[in-house]
Amino acid sequence: MDSKKLSQWGEWCVCFLNPLLLLLAIYSEASKSNTILLWFGKLHPLVLHFPIVLGIAIVIYLVFFQNNKLAESTEKLVLVGNALMASMVALLGLFLSKQDAYDTDTLNLHKWGGLSIALISWGLIYLKNIATSIQKIIALTYLLVLLFFTHQGAILTHGENALSIPSPEVKLAEEVKTVDSSLTVYEKAIAPILAQKCVSCHGPDKVKGQLQLQSPELIIKGGKNGSILNGIQNEEAQILQRIHLPNTDEKHMPPIDKLQLTLEELTLLNKWVKAGGNFTKKISELAKTDSLAILAMAYKAPTKGSGDNGNNAPDLKQYNSNYLTVNYLFSGSEEIAVNFFQGSFYKIAQLKNLEKIKDKIVSLNMQGMPITKEDLAIILQFTKLKKLNLNYTKLTLNDLQPLKTITSLKNLSICGMDVNQSTLAKFLEKAPFTEINIWTNYSSEKEFQQLMANNKKVKIIIGDNLDAEIIKLTSPIIDQDSSIIVTSLDVVVKHFLKGTVVRYTTDGSDPDSLTSPIYTKKLRFTKNTILKTKAFKPGWFSSDMVQKTFYKSEIHPDTIYFVTNPDKKYPGTGAKTLIDYELGEQNFSNGKWLAYKDTTMKFVIGFKQARPLQEAHFNAFVDNGSYIFPILSIMIEGSNDGKEFKKLNEARFPSLKETDVVRENKSFSCSIPAGPAYKYYRFTLLNLKKLPTWHPGKGTPGWIFVDELFLN
Repeated sequence: MDSKKLSQWGEWCVCFLNPLLLLLAIYSEASKSNTILLWFGKLHPLVLHFPIVLGIAIVIYLVFFQNNKLAESTEKLVLVGNALMASMVALLGLFLSKQDAYDTDTLNLHKWGGLSIALISWGLIYLKNIATSIQKIIALTYLLVLLFFTHQGAILTHGENALSIPSPEVKLAEEVKTVDSSLTVYEKAIAPILAQKCVSCHGPDKVKGQLQLQSPELIIKGGKNGSILNGIQNEEAQILQRIHLPNTDEKHMPPIDKLQLTLEELTLLNKWVKAGGNFTKKISELAKTDSLAILAMAYKAPTKGSGDNGNNAPDLKQYNSNYLTVNYLFSGSEEIAVNFFQGSFYKIAQLKNLEKIKDKIVSLNMQGMPITKEDLAIILQFTKLKKLNLNYTKLTLNDLQPLKTITSLKNLSICGMDVNQSTLAKFLEKAPFTEINIWTNYSSEKEFQQLMANNKKVKIIIGDNLDAEIIKLTSPIIDQDSSIIVTSLDVVVKHFLKGTVVRYTTDGSDPDSLTSPIYTKKLRFTKNTILKTKAFKPGWFSSDMVQKTFYKSEIHPDTIYFVTNPDKKYPGTGAKTLIDYELGEQNFSNGKWLAYKDTTMKFVIGFKQARPLQEAHFNAFVDNGSYIFPILSIMIEGSNDGKEFKKLNEARFPSLKETDVVRENKSFSCSIPAGPAYKYYRFTLLNLKKLPTWHPGKGTPGWIFVDELFLN
């Protein structure tokens, strides 16, 4: 077919398409329910770039190359091709617009602009009989229309700031923003999730569905379809409906081409909405055992520019010792409280070591410590300090004058210090303190009454608060690196603070201060055991619980390989994850777990020589709030050639009930009846294929998480 006939066919197509475009634009509901047309709409952003470039090239040709024209047939073919592509792109754009996900005003502007581009492109075909000067004006007008309305499309896709230059100053300010000690669940976890996964499409720069999610007020207001929190006590809440839809569903959020919510984030959003979608509830107001509090505390929002990594809040374990506790103020806070005790063991090196976290320390208790001006110089570096206890130290008020430079320091305790009315009055001049605790034998109550009258801006508390500070005990130390029991394993538990009682359990319950056994001598384990320990001392807060699981394992395979691969999000370190003796504990995002959802877990172990097995034991993690359910069954098969397998046994396990709230490591075992030895053993671990109707993820597959196999 020559260029003339090709041009003629193209011109007929354009003459048909453009009126059709106009009709569809006016009667826009016609294509809304047709899923095939909606799918074709997805091609719009894929095919629009070449017509834009071609359109710009045509304008350059018409304006600057009038004296070097192409052959008439070639010129018409190019113009017809441009018009045809512009019409096709506009048509696909109309189909895409029916997906109800874009800001209405910007969408309408882009839609009619695209139609205008198609019509002008059509008109460019018939410019040959118009004066050259008029051609240039039309061409430049076409260029302006093309650039302006295609930019509206960029705004729909990338937001208002699609072409803006980022502000380094703003980014820096966001990154260094500190966390308030009165942090709410929304502030700690929900807002960061929405900011990372949702605000790019539902924010100030881009408002899909007339919905913005960058503030509580806008979330409550909702969008085109009303509040996303409607039905917060059941599965009818729009936000829950959208995030739990299959990824392939058109209404699934975030869109399939965007960064998806992690399992932890799905769970957090679900629990928060189910709990009422409260924007003011503080983490500290929730029960410590509340699953929402636990998840919010553990959630770490990704740092900008670091992918999915957390905010890297420092692990405080390295700073703690037997005579020093360093803890976050409460679950979810980044503010740190430091307590020194037993002054005979104090060393300045312990204080110097805290310089690494000096910007996060807000409370420091150095009561009874033998500190000097040298120690005080280090304390002055803690510029975020709000509360300081210097009771019964050997410092003087004159030594403490530099503390007034710490403008955040509001509460100061100096009991036992030589203080009188005049020296304290001078000390309080231009001081930032709002509360000061004092006790001295050298002044009368009358004098201090006068002092309080003269310093009304400072609350002066008179009394010895030596015992007012209740300190949290450090945790016991389980002195056994190995978790594997071959025949037997001796375990030692230590705590160095005199008068401390360490209690333990091995039956799965948490240790308490009354009924749990007291540790007195080393423990000997000969079977799978979960050891939990906790320290207690009168007048002290009990320590955090320390837990360690010990597994009996007598046999190690020579080879192991997957038959079905784990989910890409949780691949562990490959098949060796099952036999590396590294337990994943309760952090299922630490890279030590294998997870399966859409496929059944199958793998094979092998031995150089056939050998019998008696039992296979799996360490798994169960958290029904995070869609992680118990293993339903374990089937073991044997083979000597690695091809033909014989079923040896299958163990089945109960699932969870609606009333169950489980977040724990669980053991799943399958015995192997006595019989022939095999070189190869194949394991099939079945997950729940449809979550129950009472679960928010009803009808979708449940996860199983497995990190270790132990053989006997």
